[in-house]
Amino acid sequence: MRTHIPYLLAVASTVAARRVDERLADYDLTVRQYGLLAQLSLEPELTMAELARQLGIARQSVHQLVNELVEAGHVRRRPGADDRSRRLEITDTARYLLTRIDGPLQRVEAELLGDLSPGETEALRRLLQRVLAHATDDEAWLPAR
Repeated sequence: MRTHIPYLLAVASTVAARRVDERLADYDLTVRQYGLLAQLSLEPELTMAELARQLGIARQSVHQLVNELVEAGHVRRRPGADDRSRRLEITDTARYLLTRIDGPLQRVEAELLGDLSPGETEALRRLLQRVLAHATDDEAWLPAR
């Protein structure tokens, strides 16, 4: 019997999230909060709806994460194009935090990928980015050319 890729991705996600959460606990951050900050650093001023679509999570989850990050001083809400929408931006504190956690995240990546060569690691990264771009119908996942 063949092991299906969605199952492999789900298990890899669980293992990776647990390890990242352990490393980010010292910074009072979770992997989901990190993901939101990372996405906003790549694409400033997204709305909550846009973030929910890109991250593949429910709007309610985005609202909760944003509220936590606003309270921690990492995200600001700005007026959007209409009265109801809000654009989100990360603060200077969050930018600094993202630089501080780069090392711990690189170490988790190295632990997870074990003996993969640098070429294999980059191939995996590119493939996952393509999968996410297709699955979310959002080319923002693809690296800039």
